[in-house]
Amino acid sequence: MEEANDYRFGPVLTPEPNEQDPAPIEAAATPVQDDIVVAAEARPSVKPALREEFRVKRDALSDKERNAGTRRIIERLLHHPDVHRAKTVLLYASYGSEVATDDLCKELLKRGKAVAYPKITSVAGLMTLWRIRNLDALIPHKHGIRAPDVTRSAPIEPIAVDCVIYPGVAFTKGLSRLGQGGGYYDRLSTKIADNSARIGVCFEAQIADELPQEEHDAKMHWVVTEATVYPFVPDPPVIVPVAVPAAAGAVGAEGEAAPVPTTVAPDEPVAAAAEEPKDTP
Repeated sequence: MEEANDYRFGPVLTPEPNEQDPAPIEAAATPVQDDIVVAAEARPSVKPALREEFRVKRDALSDKERNAGTRRIIERLLHHPDVHRAKTVLLYASYGSEVATDDLCKELLKRGKAVAYPKITSVAGLMTLWRIRNLDALIPHKHGIRAPDVTRSAPIEPIAVDCVIYPGVAFTKGLSRLGQGGGYYDRLSTKIADNSARIGVCFEAQIADELPQEEHDAKMHWVVTEATVYPFVPDPPVIVPVAVPAAAGAVGAEGEAAPVPTTVAPDEPVAAAAEEPKDTP
């Protein structure tokens, strides 16, 4: 595997200390770190408040609403073309009031797909990926979140994943994502293949009008809720041939009127639109 596609060779978020003698800094120069601190104080992040707001909304869902919503989300995912075509799917181990993924994992395994889960490492922002054979391979890990037991799992490179199911505290209809703040999935997104599908899942209560986005934030291809799939794409109109009288249209070899394409809305009865006119005496 080339280093360019290996997550272990990605940039470390916490810079290593320089053991060599640093270049001298002039007394009149303003330290760069001070500039960063001043900028941070001038533009406080709104993300922590947004995370708390949408966690409260998610937690407020009743068990009945959450279970029904989860079943509908899984149904939408299993019918999604990107999930259908994928050979290897990366899931997250659901925690607390998140959209549960265990039933989705079972169904994907039943359909012969490879299923992988992430495991947080001691390096800031870095996860390793492990393919599992069944849910028994997931055991409690950091923060109580389940992760693969490496003795019962096989390591897998991000480049081998065809579809990633992203958790999130909130999403927008424009496919922006607000994560937990650790940057794990943002870094992972730089290592998966360009044609790997990125699908966020959440309850409709977690859809925001807008979210603050930075350059490194992962962007989704799709967001699936119990209500719909964003971006919403309406069904295309149905095109059916409708015959016209010989006097109004071209005449074929047998003297019959040539069919003219007509647009019919999906909810209109196609049979009525396609009815042949009666022969004139």
